[in-house]
Amino acid sequence: MTGEEQYTPAYSRNASDFMARRTAESHAAFLLRSLAPGLRVLDCGCGPGSITCGLARLVRPGRVVGFDREASQVELARSRASIEGIDNGTFEVGSIYELPFPTDSFDVVFAHAVFEHLTAPARALAELRRVLVPDGLVAIRSPDWGGFIVGPETGGLRAAIEAYTKLQTANGGDVHVGRKLKGLLRSAGFAVRRFTATYEVYESAPVIGEYLALRLEAGGLAGAAAALRRWSSHPDAIFAQAWCEVLGHPNPDPNGQNPS
Repeated sequence: MTGEEQYTPAYSRNASDFMARRTAESHAAFLLRSLAPGLRVLDCGCGPGSITCGLARLVRPGRVVGFDREASQVELARSRASIEGIDNGTFEVGSIYELPFPTDSFDVVFAHAVFEHLTAPARALAELRRVLVPDGLVAIRSPDWGGFIVGPETGGLRAAIEAYTKLQTANGGDVHVGRKLKGLLRSAGFAVRRFTATYEVYESAPVIGEYLALRLEAGGLAGAAAALRRWSSHPDAIFAQAWCEVLGHPNPDPNGQNPS
């Protein structure tokens, strides 16, 4: 990330625990059929490493590198990998805009819940393409806040959701990047193989409610945080989040057009 953007979820214990609920099976399902033993995989924005460890198991004896800008997250990921006996995964700290890897280092580059926080997605994609082998695969998954299903309509709920979108936008992110992924890849010189969209339904409204509420409080939006907590305590509370997923390959066409 650049100096012009901030990671809205931040790195609190609550945020790390929330991210650690994610697994390769639950949050990288669109990629798994394309994986095979022996592949070299880069997981950009690996966070606490719960998805990374799952990817490592699937490509063993191949190698997986988990990469994150936040040192505390990399340490959590290393600890998790050690506990789970992952011996084919390593973790490094750095920026997605300046990946510390040689050209053509990876067969697969994966980024989950990253591009919605970037001010310069094209610059990031240029780096992903650089470290990817010519016939490699890029896999990106990000939410699109235009697809939320949230209810019931308790007092202040919609205003609280809007406050969060404005907070992430002010931090340099794009809450609608999901719908733009296909175009971003094509503009960056990738041929898009498949675009899909799925919903994640949170079984516990209090878990997602508290996660968002803490982010709002940190941004000085206590009223919006209180509205989310009131909503999450309702027995009928539901929260379904839309995720957009794209798979692509470096495009050999010098004109940057997808093959027919």
